[in-house]
Amino acid sequence: MPIIIRRETPADIEAIHRIEAAAFKGEAHAILVNNLRADDALLLSHVAVLNGAIAGHAAYTLLTITDGDRVFQLPGLGPIAVDPPVQGRGIGSALVRAGLKAMRELGYGLLFLVGSPRYYPRFGFQPAQPLGFSSDYVEPGGPHEHFMVALLGERAPVHVRGHVRFHPAFHEAEAD
Repeated sequence: MPIIIRRETPADIEAIHRIEAAAFKGEAHAILVNNLRADDALLLSHVAVLNGAIAGHAAYTLLTITDGDRVFQLPGLGPIAVDPPVQGRGIGSALVRAGLKAMRELGYGLLFLVGSPRYYPRFGFQPAQPLGFSSDYVEPGGPHEHFMVALLGERAPVHVRGHVRFHPAFHEAEAD
């Protein structure tokens, strides 16, 4: 059966929580999504439906990029999760592709994430630091390949650089 990607509805919240907790082997990411939702910080929240059941989830929030006096807001992907029993069936890929398309349609030129440098480059993500971006997720002089950005076609703003900050709920989740 095909994978259907659609926006989350209130009826999906319990399944999203279960999938985030199962995929990340703990409650932190599930609580993070709930906190982002409660703060009205979800720019977009997609679910993947397989055989009539929610099988995956992807959240998108606005990030703040500061470069001196200039401040930009651009989207970030995460968390993204697939129910462990159905991983490896293309659900995560379908979610990422749908999100890239949605961000282009919303007029954004960049999409950030913190994730696997082995997985996300197939979708056009590349390390963000060499392009002039820093983040609290990158220690000075430390590995940076997990902090990535996708340039979304012709809309990629070449003048944007600076320090990328995710929504405060991400830092609260790390502290727990």
